[in-house]
Amino acid sequence: MSPVFAFLTVALFIVTPVAAREEVPVDGAKSSPFSSSTQRDFLPAKEAFRATAWRDDDWVYVGFTIAENYYLHRHKFLLKSLSPGVSFGELDLPPGEPMSHTTLGNINVFYDQVLVSAPIEASDTVTGPLAITVAFQGCSDQGLCYPPEQIELVSPYGSPQAGFATTSPRDTADNSSGAL
Repeated sequence: MSPVFAFLTVALFIVTPVAAREEVPVDGAKSSPFSSSTQRDFLPAKEAFRATAWRDDDWVYVGFTIAENYYLHRHKFLLKSLSPGVSFGELDLPPGEPMSHTTLGNINVFYDQVLVSAPIEASDTVTGPLAITVAFQGCSDQGLCYPPEQIELVSPYGSPQAGFATTSPRDTADNSSGAL
């Protein structure tokens, strides 16, 4: 092995960990996507996309409050009942806002807030709260896309949660299948 090659190999092993920790400034700025300050700029998924659920006699509702500069993908919603003997019909979603996504092409997304719902299908009359699973996926306007999320919620019988529209999803014509 030549002495120059050996020197470069050793230098590479020494410099790489130092550069990864950003101890060697590049252009006087620390702008690595791996820096801890950059990672703290993004909210955890639970904070970026806050969900709440409720139900009435015929429908289950899930409302999402979406943090500023974050959005949810319309085509990634799925809803499943965890309550025995209960399933859901076709998921009802508003149209959303069109977006040209760099990797997904033309999609529709939701900013600020979204209310999704599905008809309750049960063999017997359902009383009390329903246990549900909701799957979704969202991104930050700064380029971070979260992996698909799945959360479990309890949807008590009652009125819509504060801040969500009370218009009936049955009045909308833009449904999209998303029941699990």
